[in-house]
Amino acid sequence: MGHSHNTVKVLAGVASAAGFLLVTSQSASAKTVTVKSNDTVWSIAKKYNVSVKSIESANSIKKNASQNDVIFVGQKLTIKQQTSKTVKATTQVKTSTKTTTVTETSNKVSSATNTYKVKSGDTLSKIASKYDTTVAKLQKLNKISGSTIYAGQKLTVSGTVAKQDNHVDTDDSTSSSTNTATASSSKDTTVTTTNDASTTSVAALAVKLAGENIPYVWGGASLKGMDCSGLVMYVYKNAAGVSLPHNTVQQESHVTTHSVAKAVPGDILFWGSKGSTYHDAIYIGNGQYVAAPTPGQNVEIETISKYFMPSFAGTVN
Repeated sequence: MGHSHNTVKVLAGVASAAGFLLVTSQSASAKTVTVKSNDTVWSIAKKYNVSVKSIESANSIKKNASQNDVIFVGQKLTIKQQTSKTVKATTQVKTSTKTTTVTETSNKVSSATNTYKVKSGDTLSKIASKYDTTVAKLQKLNKISGSTIYAGQKLTVSGTVAKQDNHVDTDDSTSSSTNTATASSSKDTTVTTTNDASTTSVAALAVKLAGENIPYVWGGASLKGMDCSGLVMYVYKNAAGVSLPHNTVQQESHVTTHSVAKAVPGDILFWGSKGSTYHDAIYIGNGQYVAAPTPGQNVEIETISKYFMPSFAGTVN
């Protein structure tokens, strides 16, 4: 939404007036990028400031059963960008005697969409307060049904930014003069984060699967059903491009172990003694993890409890 008012007022003794020029042009450019490990269509769209739909359309990208875009490491993607150039607008008025007033005012109100990376200790209430919004709006924007968030998670927040351009008033009561009002352009700042850590992608995919009603299936490792190690194997393969065996003990050999207290989002939590573990899950931060629990239950988010405490954690090598 915007309102602008432009006034050029000459009270007396006008000799001549030279007009103004404002030229805005747009052109399309295309570049080719190579998909790297942990890249998603969404992250690439953010990086190059284009829409996900434009990338899907330009590269004929298909979606899998869970409606995720399918891309692979090493794939060449065409990115079509719109570039714009604005030539500064200049108003010049020449007078010979009295007063000239040049006014260029512009009030603009624009919506800013920001991305916030959740930090340890954050809650939806704290984030809502920081961005002058409500918990309900955050839940709606990010399709969150409850209050569960995790460290490293990226949340979309929105706000309103008010702007006013420079106001120029010039008086000259004697000789000929030139008064120049230059229109300047400004850009809203979009807060973005670059997701380079594969563990963050792992945690994000794990949380997504927890909302897909995927049943526990012994020996399963697909969206139709999965067991605990099948879940870990599926997530690491699709989020980080890492191939893990379908067995908790064998998965131990692919991690660097440490205490549960030092676990970070994307780490694997193990239950049982080293070399004889019987259950594992993916840690997502804030004392929570995603697991395929037992027959009769779906993949879900659970909270670490002293009654079912993981024995140790591991970071995939």
